[in-house]
Amino acid sequence: MKPKVGVWRAVARLGDLKVHELLWPESVLGVVLGVGGAIVTTRGTTLDDRLGVMGDVLTLSGALLAVVFTALALVVSIPSAGYIREMARVSNGGMVRFLDPFLIAVGTQTAVVLLAFGYKLSAAHVSAPIEHAAFYVAGFLMVFGLLDVVALARSLVRHGLNRATQALNDSEDNSTAAVRHIDERRGG
Repeated sequence: MKPKVGVWRAVARLGDLKVHELLWPESVLGVVLGVGGAIVTTRGTTLDDRLGVMGDVLTLSGALLAVVFTALALVVSIPSAGYIREMARVSNGGMVRFLDPFLIAVGTQTAVVLLAFGYKLSAAHVSAPIEHAAFYVAGFLMVFGLLDVVALARSLVRHGLNRATQALNDSEDNSTAAVRHIDERRGG
């Protein structure tokens, strides 16, 4: 049976986590810095200022979406078959569990792009409370998304260390084979 995959399924799977696992630094800092910063920003800026910032958010989030998607493509396509087999043997989903954060990051960056685009189009045409609420949500998602990229980098470093350990173990397993100088292999 193939595992179910997708952004919404990955987000729903967050409900299986314990509270301390769910409140990883990205979530807490997203609320504190993202929402808190957005609240302070709305009190000290004009709508035109916020629209200008949202243009920058749109550009940055589009670039981050491309980076995260590229990282996902590389993480899926580059590992050796042996390493993927080892990941599949890990309990609680192995490879799916490893890839879920990438799906959440892709979903987050997509949401930021859509929200920023929608904000730029509609902020001047809605009431101030609705515009402010959208700016708060965008602030949270932007900070969460940026910090989530850092978390993905941490995950990729762990992945790289696991691959290095596997390569070392593989080379030790193959070290029992006779190593011959290139001239010996040619018969000379």
